[in-house]
Amino acid sequence: MFKTIIRAAAICGALITLSACATGAVPTAMVVSPNDAIVVAPGAPGYHQLKVASVGGGSETNPLWMSDVSNDAFKTALEASLQGVAYLSDDPTKANLQVTAAMVDLKRPMAGLDMSVTSTVRYTVAPVAGGAPVFDETIAATGTARFGEALAAVERLRKANEASIKANITLFIQHLEASLKSDGPH
Repeated sequence: MFKTIIRAAAICGALITLSACATGAVPTAMVVSPNDAIVVAPGAPGYHQLKVASVGGGSETNPLWMSDVSNDAFKTALEASLQGVAYLSDDPTKANLQVTAAMVDLKRPMAGLDMSVTSTVRYTVAPVAGGAPVFDETIAATGTARFGEALAAVERLRKANEASIKANITLFIQHLEASLKSDGPH
């Protein structure tokens, strides 16, 4: 009798986990806070000079398949992150530099207890008026969601996607800051 109850509970748990629908990455979970990256000081290169021109390579999530990162969600997270560290211009028409981000790859596991996702994104920062980019780099970053964070695998995958994109944006901000400092004010 006890084995039957345990078996029924295990089957119910498995069915609940399998029946969960995949959801797309949530922008707020991918935003880099000022505590995660250096905040640009007034007068520093890039201070309030950037706008996000375009984001590509992302995909909408198919609820019957795997969590993904949409272009809109990625762009929202990138803009909020740049705003939080004082790179984003308050008025996009007054920005001197424009960012384009192209998601090259999003390596996701099919299953697992702890899930790690690696995102690869090419970032280009160029003068709005035209000319050679001041920054052009492809950045890869990994984010992990542990089994304890979510019972459903689709939920862990979404969290791993978000952690990966957040880590990617963090590295972008760090690399951009170093690049702008070495190149001088723009």
